[in-house]
Amino acid sequence: PAPRRGQPDLRRTVREFSDEPVDLDLVRSAVAAALTAPAPHHSTPWRFVLLRAQREQLLEAMAARWGHDLRADGFDEPSIDRRLSRGDVLRRAPVLVLPFLVRDGAHAYPDAVRSAAEERMFAVSGGAGVQNLLVQLAAEGLGSAWVSSTIFCPDVVRDVLALPPEWEPLGSVAIGHPARSLPDRPPRPLEAFLLER
Repeated sequence: PAPRRGQPDLRRTVREFSDEPVDLDLVRSAVAAALTAPAPHHSTPWRFVLLRAQREQLLEAMAARWGHDLRADGFDEPSIDRRLSRGDVLRRAPVLVLPFLVRDGAHAYPDAVRSAAEERMFAVSGGAGVQNLLVQLAAEGLGSAWVSSTIFCPDVVRDVLALPPEWEPLGSVAIGHPARSLPDRPPRPLEAFLLER
């Protein structure tokens, strides 16, 4: 369904999906929408991977890395199992898309303040691309969940998928048809988030 005026909660996080097949052309359309996000210096800093043949290999490698990190942090095995189960949404989703940021066209500055601003500027653009993807998926009637896990193991992701070292993971997007109708969500109080000066 197309977004309607007065429907600000069109984009929702969906973690349970039906068995209905996903039309990959709708996913490709959402990626095309992601490519319309604003970007610094007329750059095109977004890349996406529609994860198919290497999906299970990547999810296993990511889980192994996360388990290793949690053990090093001192967590016991039941706690590790509970935390690893949070990634089950990625295993259950019919489709996975991985967004990445590539800082092609980034400017180099001699001082820390402008260098940090340049880094944030590209990060904001990467987030805008991800949000465009999520909103377009919702407009197409598809549910999605953004999961941050790839950000914590970028070397694993690049190694398994044979990606260039400059590709920075921006999480994973689980995609599918929602398993059930989403309940109404009360609006957040706008005055808590919007200042007028």
